[in-house]
Amino acid sequence: MKLFRERELSRAASNLMEFDADSIRKVVSAQHLAEPNVWLADPDSYEKSGRILRDSDSPRMLAYSTKDQILYATDGCNSCSRRVHMDLELLSREELKALAEKNAWRFELLEKLIDLLTAGS
Repeated sequence: MKLFRERELSRAASNLMEFDADSIRKVVSAQHLAEPNVWLADPDSYEKSGRILRDSDSPRMLAYSTKDQILYATDGCNSCSRRVHMDLELLSREELKALAEKNAWRFELLEKLIDLLTAGS
């Protein structure tokens, strides 16, 4: 799991992050697909000023399967998946913005996910 911003999290916040990852894994399993190989979470959406955040207004964790070209997201309450139909890192900035807007995902999280994908290439 890569973090959008590097910082320490409390045990409770780390447990919520693992709960969200498990939620995404359940979606993957139900669809009988490959587990995502790139994971990104925003720690500020899990804990703020010592207060645990059970959910957020927008996705706080993204996961991407390069094998299946599927992007997964969760906000702490709901998890979803979207087939991208091409390598995510090949989307233009405009296409990435449109994907973010269409799905109410944070553009900066998608950008960071792309950075992780290209760094791993």
